[in-house]
Amino acid sequence: MTVAIILLCLGALASIVFIVSKVINYSAKTIVFKTIASLFFVALGIYCAVITPGSAPFKVLLILGLFFGMLGDLLLGFKYIVTKTKNIWILAGMFAFAFGHIFYVIALFVGYYVPGNGWFIALPFLTAIVISSLYMVVSRKAGVRFGKLLPFGLFYLFCLTSMVSTSLYMNILHGFGLTNLVMFFVAAVCFGTSDFMLTGAYFKAGKRSKAYMATYSVFYYVAQFVIALSLMFL
Repeated sequence: MTVAIILLCLGALASIVFIVSKVINYSAKTIVFKTIASLFFVALGIYCAVITPGSAPFKVLLILGLFFGMLGDLLLGFKYIVTKTKNIWILAGMFAFAFGHIFYVIALFVGYYVPGNGWFIALPFLTAIVISSLYMVVSRKAGVRFGKLLPFGLFYLFCLTSMVSTSLYMNILHGFGLTNLVMFFVAAVCFGTSDFMLTGAYFKAGKRSKAYMATYSVFYYVAQFVIALSLMFL
C-alpha cells in the first residue's frame, strides 16, 4: 500500500507540473512532463495488479487500457509542437484512446458480466448511441465542428460513451456493491467530462481560458489514476 501511495503522490505531482506547463507555454518539455505523469498511472496500475489477487485477464486488459491512454497522451502532445500536421496527431491520439476504451469495455465484460443477463450486453451500446447522438446535436449548437475528422470523432465518441455506459450497467448488475467497480464508474464519468470539454478546446473556434484547459486535464488524470488504483480493490 505504501508503494501505491508513493506512486499516486508522485503521479499527482507530475500531473500538476504538466498542467502548469501546459497552460503557461506548451513546449517540448511539456510533452516530457505529460509522458512522465502518464507513466505513473501505468506504473500504479501494474503495481496494484501484481500485489492484488484477482482475474489475470481483467488485470491485463485494464493495464492495456492505461497503456493506450499513455500512448494517446504522447501523440496528442505533438499537436502543439508540429502544428502543420496537427490533425494527424489528433487522429493518432484519438485512435490510441479509442483502443484504450475498447480494452476497458472488454475488461468490464470479462470481469463482471453475469451470464444470462443478455440485456446487459445490449444496453451499454444502445445507451452509448443515444448519448453520442445527443452530444452531437448539443455540441453542434454550441459551435463544435469536427470537420474532416467527423467520422473518426464519431467512432471515438461511441468508444468513450460505451466505456462509460458499460461501467454504469455493470454496477447496476452488481448493485453498486463492488468497490473497484464503483471506482471505475466514477473514473469513467471523469473521463467523459474531460473529453467532452476537450472537444470544445480542439474543435470549437476561439481560444479557451487557462482555467478551462487545466480543468479538463485534472478530470483526465483523476480518471486514469482512479482506474489504476481500482486494481487494488479487486
